[in-house]
Amino acid sequence: MNTLTKLLFGSAILALGAVLIINAGQSAEKPSWVHEVHWQDKPEVSAKIEELLWNEVSPYRSEYETVNISASAEGKKLRLKVIAAIKESDRPDIYDFVYEDSNLIMTGYLLEAIPVQVRDDAISVALISSEMAAISIKPGIPTVRRILPKTSEKYYAPKTLLSVSWDGSSALIDPDVHKVVNVWNAAITQGQQR
Repeated sequence: MNTLTKLLFGSAILALGAVLIINAGQSAEKPSWVHEVHWQDKPEVSAKIEELLWNEVSPYRSEYETVNISASAEGKKLRLKVIAAIKESDRPDIYDFVYEDSNLIMTGYLLEAIPVQVRDDAISVALISSEMAAISIKPGIPTVRRILPKTSEKYYAPKTLLSVSWDGSSALIDPDVHKVVNVWNAAITQGQQR
């Protein structure tokens, strides 16, 4: 082998080694709909946690640009807060989890990372519905949030729905059929399914 061949071969081995070291230091493979992941107080089991997180966290007709994950130890369990942002909204999705004994349990969520057009469509559906016209809506800008299938199946069906809420009144929207499927009013103690 001449010197040039040895030099090229050695460079290729060094490059391969560098790639392997970099890949070994990275966390679990993130899905294509997550562009950046940032950890605060990253635990040793972060790759396992991320693998479980991607199964629980899913965007609604969009991609997460950034996902920030913070972890805090509480005895043997880890409390995790996930804040995910999309380009099309100034509001994030927030998920709370507990990780214990290799299990990840969602303890809460507030999902407002909804593209403006989807948000506006949901508000329009709520405003023109006869269900919402029958109750008094206080003036103001409503909040629009995603409701995950595990929660929405209690009120309609196991699918992602949108909740459009004014102070004291709320409409549950099925975005696939552009329809109000449930309403609440502070004066009414129980939702009325439509």
